[in-house]
Amino acid sequence: MAFNLQGIIRKSSTNITNEFNRLAYASQNIANMNTNGYKAVRFEEIIDADGTVHGVERTDFSQGEYYITKNPLDVAIQGAGFIPVTTVTGEIRYTRDGSFMTDKDGYLITKNGDLVGSGIKIDASAEKTEIRSNGDVYSYKTLGDKGEYVGTIPVVQFQNPEGLINTGGNNFSASEKAGEMKLVENHDCIKQYGIEKTNFDLTNEIYMISRINASILASSKLMSAVNKMYQSAMSINQ
Repeated sequence: MAFNLQGIIRKSSTNITNEFNRLAYASQNIANMNTNGYKAVRFEEIIDADGTVHGVERTDFSQGEYYITKNPLDVAIQGAGFIPVTTVTGEIRYTRDGSFMTDKDGYLITKNGDLVGSGIKIDASAEKTEIRSNGDVYSYKTLGDKGEYVGTIPVVQFQNPEGLINTGGNNFSASEKAGEMKLVENHDCIKQYGIEKTNFDLTNEIYMISRINASILASSKLMSAVNKMYQSAMSINQ
């Protein structure tokens, strides 16, 4: 009897730990509901071949909702892929947050100050900036001009996006698990005047949190009841 009671306590304790992890990720998702291009994260239990149970973080890279803006520097990727950017420290990162702007020198950057692509300089005096579906950027001094090509916003894809490492700031870095990176050529997946929103449903996240809280409460009550039974059994044995 003592062994069974201890087993129940261990299982309940493991369940509470896992549920707290799920709660943390669900809360993180809700905190990023207004973060452009944010990808929801989940905590999932994995059973190894030897029966050992452990948790892993999984990122959902499905498409988020497209939101129209009035900013000509806003872009969204339609379909799979990432835009490579260079951080201020010279590191290459990958993002789906296309809410871009220009720095004091006119270069296209992210909200984090990361340089988009290999450096795309836009004339501040231009009347129009066009970003075509293949990522080509054109600057028009006047609306009647032919337009000057100033660079291309590249799009890359990975064999296994879930293998990417979340480095914060809505950026990811490459890893061996992500597999080979390839530059997507001759595509038409860039959409101007819009951004990609988060890819989760807020109502579902709130519902999930309520279920997690209920599960934690139930496991806690069970542990308390079993612990009392265990203590009573020990007293009888003594």
